[in-house]
Amino acid sequence: MSKKQIAPGDVVRFLNDVGGGKVTAILNKEMVSVETEDGFEIPTYIRNLVVVEQSSDVHASSGRSEDRKMEQGVPQEVSRNKAFQEVNQLRGNDEPSFLFAGVAENPGNPPAGKIELYLVNDCNYTLMYHFSLYDSSTYVTIDAGFLESNTKVSLESILPGKHSELPAYCFQLMFFRKNGTTLEEPIQKEVRISPLKFYKPNSFVKNRYFEKPALLISLVDHPLKAELEKLTDKDLRQIAMGKEETTKPSSKLPVPELKEVDLHIQQLLDHTAGMTNADMLKHQMEAFRKEMEAAILSGIKRVVFIHGVGDGVLKKELRGELQRKYKKFPFQDASFREYGFGATLVILRR
Repeated sequence: MSKKQIAPGDVVRFLNDVGGGKVTAILNKEMVSVETEDGFEIPTYIRNLVVVEQSSDVHASSGRSEDRKMEQGVPQEVSRNKAFQEVNQLRGNDEPSFLFAGVAENPGNPPAGKIELYLVNDCNYTLMYHFSLYDSSTYVTIDAGFLESNTKVSLESILPGKHSELPAYCFQLMFFRKNGTTLEEPIQKEVRISPLKFYKPNSFVKNRYFEKPALLISLVDHPLKAELEKLTDKDLRQIAMGKEETTKPSSKLPVPELKEVDLHIQQLLDHTAGMTNADMLKHQMEAFRKEMEAAILSGIKRVVFIHGVGDGVLKKELRGELQRKYKKFPFQDASFREYGFGATLVILRR
């Protein structure tokens, strides 16, 4: 069904979810407002809808009239069903719990296949959500809508070969109960996923949300973490000084056997706008040298530099410098099981 054929009054079904409803308004060229069978009114992309029953109104006339109203800046009045029903309620599941999840098509080797990303509403709250991608300058909206309690929705996919080029995943969440005792504070969360996570076998775990192992990231901060973030640097220094006065000096911590250094540019810089590939490579090599010197001084036995696969420029530059400047330290491909083909292991001492 093409975009120009959809109109208020049409009965539609969702392509990417169960159920459907009736179109109540044309929001813009890409989105319409759909009133579901439960009385929710949800902004929905036209591309995610299929018309199962057309309105008896003349589509062309209706569409042109609404377009003129929007052009003239006159808000439209739409009919609303103000009844609200809570569904899928589970006993004892009353604490806010919202998760960002990744499910690998190939659990044995996640980077080799597609990874489907989900938003999980794991509580008895009804959730309004806005999901966008941040590309260093713009927040690009991918999806928005309602998510009923104890349900999940697919948001986006990470295709094979794209794991080292991930944007920031951004969420705006507002949640509520039909009969709540407080107005809950909205959640705004930016999630950056290190490509390293896709190579570590323990990143994807068995869970009750999906049949396959999943990468699970909580979007709700623990109350204790939130309180700690409120503490000033002065507060933390005072706590540390108090602890020093009441405890004996601890012995020196043992030097770790292995250190991992992620050289993906997204892990080194928050913003890369305006930078050329040469600029980014220069910054990555500076980080390599700094971490290499620090590892040598600290006495670490082995260090893994994660450079990704890509076109191999960073890997070639890194290994060339190891051969020229650090000849006495042997190096090799890091464990394929843990890092795929995108990492180099440097042995500093046996």
